[in-house]
Amino acid sequence: MSRARPSNDTPPELQLRLLAGPHAVGALVHNAPKRIERLWYARDLQGSRLAVVRAAEAAGVVVEPLTSHEMNERAGELKHQGLVARARPAPLVEWAALLQPSTSPGLVVAFDQVTDPHNLGAVLRSAESFGATGALVTVDRCAQPNPTVARISAGASELLPIAREVNLARALQAAADAGYLVVGADLDGDAPWMIDLTGPMVLVIGAEGTGLRPSTRAVCSRIATLPRLGRTESLNASAAAAALLSEIARQRAQST
Repeated sequence: MSRARPSNDTPPELQLRLLAGPHAVGALVHNAPKRIERLWYARDLQGSRLAVVRAAEAAGVVVEPLTSHEMNERAGELKHQGLVARARPAPLVEWAALLQPSTSPGLVVAFDQVTDPHNLGAVLRSAESFGATGALVTVDRCAQPNPTVARISAGASELLPIAREVNLARALQAAADAGYLVVGADLDGDAPWMIDLTGPMVLVIGAEGTGLRPSTRAVCSRIATLPRLGRTESLNASAAAAALLSEIARQRAQST
C-alpha cells in the first residue's frame, strides 16, 4: 500500500490534527481517547457536550476551558460547537487486512474518484451505521479522511478502518480473488434486491455525474441500480450509497 508522506517525513498516522464538533470529538473520546493530545471546550458548555469533556477527563485526556473567542481562534474554519480536540489521525490499515476472513461477512465501501469530502463523510457515516467493516480510498483523485470528513461523518471516519491504495481496479481484483463480490453502484444494472448481498462484498461508489470509470466497472461482478420511480434524474452519491447499504443490511438481517 502506498502512503503519501509530507516533506518532513512524519508519517500521516503520527501527525497531530484538529477535530471539532461534538460528534467527531465524542466518537474519539469514547473509542480512542489515547489518540487525543489535548481537548479544548467552551466554558459555558452544558448537557451532552459537557459529558464528552467529563468522559475525556476520566480517560486521562488533558482538557482546557476557553472563552468563546478563544474557541473560535483555536478552531479556525472548523465548526466546533464548543469542542475541539488535537489528536493523531486514525492509522490507515492494510487493504489485505480488510479482506481477511472474520466471524461475519465483510462489507467494504470503496470510492472511485469521489473527490468531495462532504460526500465521502456522508457515505462513511452511512457505512459505519449499516455495519460496514471498512472502506477504501485511492491515493489520487479521491477525498481523504480529514477533519471535515470526520465532522460530516459524525465521527464515523474515526471508527471505520480505512485503507488506501494506488490502483483501485487492482485492489478490487484482489478483493474478488479473496472471495468478495464486487458490486458497483451505477446505471444500467440490476435492482439491489435482485442481487444476493449477504456474503463478503465490496460496494463501489462512483463520482457524482460520471459514475464508475470503465476500468472500475470492468472489475465489478455485478452492477446495482436503484430504480427511479419519480421524475428526479438521479440521487447523489451519498443518498444512493445509503439506500444500497440499507438493502444490504436488510438482506443480511433476514439471512440470519
